[in-house]
Amino acid sequence: MVTIEFDRSAGLGQFPAWWSEDSSLVVIDVAIDESKSAQSCLLVVSAIVGKTALMRKLSVEWKRELVRSGVDYFHAKEHWNGRAKAYHGIGHDEREKLLDRLIRHLHSRFLFGASVIVDEAEYRAATSERLRSQYGSPYGFGVQLAMSMVLLELNRLKRQNQPINILIEDGHVNAGQAIEFIKRKKQLNSPKGLKIGTYGLGGKAENPVLQAADLLAFGTCEYTVRGESDFAKRTVPEKYMSRFLILPWDVSSVQDLKSDIIRHRDLVQAKAPGAIRHAELVMW
Repeated sequence: MVTIEFDRSAGLGQFPAWWSEDSSLVVIDVAIDESKSAQSCLLVVSAIVGKTALMRKLSVEWKRELVRSGVDYFHAKEHWNGRAKAYHGIGHDEREKLLDRLIRHLHSRFLFGASVIVDEAEYRAATSERLRSQYGSPYGFGVQLAMSMVLLELNRLKRQNQPINILIEDGHVNAGQAIEFIKRKKQLNSPKGLKIGTYGLGGKAENPVLQAADLLAFGTCEYTVRGESDFAKRTVPEKYMSRFLILPWDVSSVQDLKSDIIRHRDLVQAKAPGAIRHAELVMW
């Protein structure tokens, strides 16, 4: 398997030919709370996970629904905005129908979703600039926690030995940092970690599966801030609730990270066997 930068010139709904049908696909997107009422800025990293063969079908079905409604691409933040250029002025009723159809396809194709909430202000207050440069910005930290959740759930589903392909939405300023984390994990090739195949960045408009991750991230963020969200209610109904995992924010996770760093430093100084290989602090 090779490391790739996903080709944005490829046709919509097309997956790279070298993705095995028996592999899993992890698509990651992010939502950031921009409301003025929030005490501090919350960031939500969401991953949609599924068997590559079924996610390929989801991509084709999703694009077909967009074409049917005359929409260029789905963007949760703009979905109800009557002036959103990608929607070409379609009415509220058609947007309702489109959203219902997209979510129905998602429910029939994905394995599970995982979302991580990070309070950016608290994270920055609890970490040094040096620690963030080595172990992650709030976004990078969230991606690592999300990938840990993915590993745990794949283990539970007895799919931990399947190779996974990772596609990250390239709109975030720290997306490149997340890719570097994944690259390091692939190089470590831990026998208990994720079996990483290909990974790269992709544009949301060109990748329907990233639009599905955007739907989950936006709904989770909206619900966390407001206590209610129509997007979250539709995407995570009671029937499918067990397939959507969420890790609430807890600053103790940062304290745990610091403890792991100190423990690893002590192991290296003591020249403990295997200490260097355990430099990666997040379990995935």
